Amino acid sequence: MELVQRYWMLELIAFWEGQINTKPLMTALGLTRQSVSQLLKQYQADFPNSLDYDAKRKAYQITDHFKPHYIDQTVDEYFDWLNYGKIPTFSNAAKDATQHRIQALARFVSPQVMRPLLQAVKDKTAVYCEYLSVSSSDPQGRLIYPHSFVKTTGRWHVRAYCDMRKQFLDFVLSRFQSVDYDGKTTEHTGQQDTLWNTQVTLILAPDSRLTDKQKSVLENDYGMTDGQLNITTRAALVKYTLDDLQIKTKMLEANPQAQQLVCVNYTDIKQWLFD
Repeated sequence: MELVQRYWMLELIAFWEGQINTKPLMTALGLTRQSVSQLLKQYQADFPNSLDYDAKRKAYQITDHFKPHYIDQTVDEYFDWLNYGKIPTFSNAAKDATQHRIQALARFVSPQVMRPLLQAVKDKTAVYCEYLSVSSSDPQGRLIYPHSFVKTTGRWHVRAYCDMRKQFLDFVLSRFQSVDYDGKTTEHTGQQDTLWNTQVTLILAPDSRLTDKQKSVLENDYGMTDGQLNITTRAALVKYTLDDLQIKTKMLEANPQAQQLVCVNYTDIKQWLFD
């Protein structure tokens, strides 16, 4: 692995978790403790005043002078590595001009928001936050116990038990105004989140108003079997899944070519929908 990739890994963990020590780098990079210690020293030499060793925590804390040089500072980049081990190649080779990808608009997520949330998920503890919802004009303070992060089209959520509402809810990461680590141990873990642990099957099919030829095209597009496609998801994610697939449940598009797919078993899954 090239030095630039090692620096990328170091910055990624330090930026999103607020600190870095030898253990995660040893695991991620497959290096010995001595090699990682040398890497940290080399990074400090190349970028002075970026890291400050905290003997009490036995970790290097990022300083106010810390400025990433290798990461793109998006939360997607962090979770792509955390969940899939994705590491950029930093290749100088020319990009294939025949391949294009439309980039979705990324919503800004602050590392100051993520750091206490990541710690709370790891420790199964609480955070105190100021959260601005669409339905309120001012941020509301509340204690939440986060257990999982969820990616939907264009934005990230954290699934958490809300002490104020006394139920598990989804919180959009970009709408947190502030988050402070509380440390109170939760009695409401992901195991108690019924909607999170309930598996639901969505049965999709081409809009019945389409012609047989149009239906055949869609069946081929989605690899359907007997004209249907089954998708299994969590009950808590049913609405997001349908939204991501642009499938309306309350009202069909006037033009069936705009609707394309419909949910066949709406009666079975409507209990998992929310306004």
